[in-house]
Amino acid sequence: MLENGLYDLRFQPVAEAHSDSGSALAILRNGKILGSDPWGGVFTGSCEFDAAARMTKVRVCLDVPPEGELITGFSAGPEGATLDIVGAFKQATPETVVNVAGAGVKLRLTYLGPLPC
Repeated sequence: MLENGLYDLRFQPVAEAHSDSGSALAILRNGKILGSDPWGGVFTGSCEFDAAARMTKVRVCLDVPPEGELITGFSAGPEGATLDIVGAFKQATPETVVNVAGAGVKLRLTYLGPLPC
């Protein structure tokens, strides 16, 4: 189970054709996620621990701004785009591969610290 707090997210495409990487910051509080990346992408969602599977499950909705382009090569176009992203990982190794608009993306979370009261 992830702790409430601030998290650093590092991601890169699984496909070798795309060598770019990216980062974002996220806040987790009571199972709710809010985050953003440096290019204006914003994501909201939820996080829950599945005790039976001993896995943390994350589901977020990523809003990509107009003309935004993801590290996978996906382009949001003039209207922007909204993408659903789902992943799961074991607590000891908070990393997973998620599907983002049809492309695999490696994602790693690092806990940075607690939230202010």
